[in-house]
Amino acid sequence: MLSRLLNNNRNVLLKRTPVLTTKTLTRASMVRFASTTEPASSVKSKSNDESMNDRPSSMSGKKITLAVLSGAALAWGYIYYRDNYMQKAPQFISVTEELEPFLAQIGPSQYPLKTTYSLLGHGVRSVTFINFKAYGLAIYAADKDMKLIPKILNSNFLKKTFIDTDPEKSHSENVKLALEDPVKSVVLIRNLLDSGIRMCAKLTPIKSTNLTFVRESTIKTLWNHPDAEANKEVLSKGIDQLRKGYSKKGSFSPNDDLVMELNADGSLQFYYYNNKTKETFDLGLVTEPLVGRFLFSQYMSGPKPLSQETKDAVVEKISTMV
Repeated sequence: MLSRLLNNNRNVLLKRTPVLTTKTLTRASMVRFASTTEPASSVKSKSNDESMNDRPSSMSGKKITLAVLSGAALAWGYIYYRDNYMQKAPQFISVTEELEPFLAQIGPSQYPLKTTYSLLGHGVRSVTFINFKAYGLAIYAADKDMKLIPKILNSNFLKKTFIDTDPEKSHSENVKLALEDPVKSVVLIRNLLDSGIRMCAKLTPIKSTNLTFVRESTIKTLWNHPDAEANKEVLSKGIDQLRKGYSKKGSFSPNDDLVMELNADGSLQFYYYNNKTKETFDLGLVTEPLVGRFLFSQYMSGPKPLSQETKDAVVEKISTMV
């Protein structure tokens, strides 16, 4: 598109601009040199024929001016394209070489999401003892809710009680340390999720699996939350909702996506995107807030996050926002 825009501008301008040849420029330069070295008396004594010889200099000057304007127009065309098209182009990030790059920003134009989300962090879920990469994971926060991150983590209560415990460090450094702590991080992320921040997670398998296996793995993740036992009854009802709604069966292939959208009320919407057919399927809505908040808490906090790499990236990003 850039080359087409520049060529169009160039073609229009070249139709209006005389071509500057080496001969023309050389002659113009010689005339200008002569005019600057002749004495004033010589200028006064010029004949009409000699005066006529000054015209090429004037014409060449016009040609040079037009050439400059032509170059300026081409430069302006590039700047216009850069500002209006290049900056709006999707930005991609590489999660792992086995997968297609992830979008740094996702929204209704890619999936049936309710708003636009920007990346907080990404990584890979690995089973270390067999050196097996399971899936790529990316965590996003709603653009309109980003302001909630500094608002919550800068609150006086959390700062005094959990965060600013080392007076030798800045608030940002203390936030990072607290989010790296297996106990404090659960408290801080819980407060953030309880604020109603909207978030989105994208899970993309590296090896072929199936949707049923992924659903059961998600349920296992919920039961592994540090607060699961204390909320067993409520969580059980939420998991029943998850099983009934998320009932689609079938293969889950590399570069397919499982997208989970956490709404402001804590409800969790599941979508499945088939990369081969380019179809998106609604896998159901879980209205019990504990399910969505526990799941995202497991992604971003606790002693055993699903992807340490993803959690570390999220922590790094959040610590720069406070």
